[in-house]
Amino acid sequence: MYEHKENSGSIFQNDKEGKEARPDYTGSARVDGVDYRIASWVNNTKDGKEYLSLNPLTLFAKICWI
Repeated sequence: MYEHKENSGSIFQNDKEGKEARPDYTGSARVDGVDYRIASWVNNTKDGKEYLSLNPLTLFAKICWI
């Protein structure tokens, strides 16, 4: 599994598989030594401008493959 450098991250377009509630983008980041999963949705302001909303989730456990 790829490990981000400190205070960096990345997101990628998500395959929603026909389920519109799923995030438009998902990814991960490492901030101050804490790993996060990130979910992001494309939204519009009242003026019609697009923006991304983020939902960072702390990763409490990592899966290690031996």
